[in-house]
Amino acid sequence: MDAFDKVALLGCDTYDSSLIYEKLSEGFSLSGITSDLISGKKVAIKPNLLLAYSPDKAATTHPAVVEAAVRLAYDMGASEVSIVESPGGIYTPASLRLVYKTCGMTEAAERSGAKLNFDVSSSDRYYPDGVTSKSFQIIDPLWDADVIINVCKLKTHNLSALTCATKNLFGSVPGVTKFEMHARFKKQPEFFSMLIDLCQMLCKTHTVLNICDAIVGMEGNGPSAGSPRKIGALLVSRSPFCLDLAAAEIANLSGSVEMINIAAKRGLCPKNVSKLEIVGEKLENLKIEDFVKPDTEKGKKFDLIPKFLQPRPVIDVKKCVGCEMCKKSCPAKTIVMANKKAKIIAKDCIKCYCCQELCTFKAVKIKKSFIYKLFK
Repeated sequence: MDAFDKVALLGCDTYDSSLIYEKLSEGFSLSGITSDLISGKKVAIKPNLLLAYSPDKAATTHPAVVEAAVRLAYDMGASEVSIVESPGGIYTPASLRLVYKTCGMTEAAERSGAKLNFDVSSSDRYYPDGVTSKSFQIIDPLWDADVIINVCKLKTHNLSALTCATKNLFGSVPGVTKFEMHARFKKQPEFFSMLIDLCQMLCKTHTVLNICDAIVGMEGNGPSAGSPRKIGALLVSRSPFCLDLAAAEIANLSGSVEMINIAAKRGLCPKNVSKLEIVGEKLENLKIEDFVKPDTEKGKKFDLIPKFLQPRPVIDVKKCVGCEMCKKSCPAKTIVMANKKAKIIAKDCIKCYCCQELCTFKAVKIKKSFIYKLFK
């Protein structure tokens, strides 16, 4: 069994940073992550900070997990540790400051000694081995690190079914450039393939270590409009693809995550979770059979019906405040304003769900046809 196929699974039911530190130390040891990978190196901690959300919403990586990861990196000899992220929307020092403060990263950095990154520069990076994309614009502070500790959150996702370690590295792309990538790769299989290219590029050029905050995850219409769900776990792996395979099993999404299926076809992870080497806690002890799936996942059984009858995003005008965030973030430019409310032009929608992901007012809903309601 290759060391990269190992996934350490640790039971942890509280956001006590000292306990999390102990669990991560155990997870690093079990998954073969040793001090020589970190000692003397410049480390970037890459959390999931989707938007300026408080930790109790469960849309972002909890600061206690980030704090513990920083402390562990320093104790393993890191020369410098920075918290580095490119959230959704605009990417400026001012926007980062708000996100860091609201998500609890400012206090986590103060307690752990990490630096908060405010460098918003980025550069084009070429990846000739890419299957779908051979170039990416990457934020410089992440690229310039020797080690990337990818501290993701276990959440459902209306586009990708699950967002975890692989999808979290999409945050290496600066701000609104993410929307351009959605527009460039409109079809879901090619978008997921692009994400795997991006992840592979980072893993080949850096030491990437992966931690998943699954103490409290998100179920339902994630990554931002779902509901918190207690899971009670931390996951650690050298491989983001293998970690995601284990996470999908916990969330009862095995076989449903196209990103994982594509990664398996490329030989980046096993096709089945039974082929993974799970160390630590038993996977079956943490699997949640009734984990609520996103509406888009529930609607996949209707993929063969006409497009206009399939689930799609719509605006709840009662909740829409007319901030135009969805309009600004729409890759297909298919959202207009009418009477100071957003409106999605359905025929042009590519169903990327960026609008729902970035709406802090939960004004974007998933419209399900009468067929779905009859047979769900």
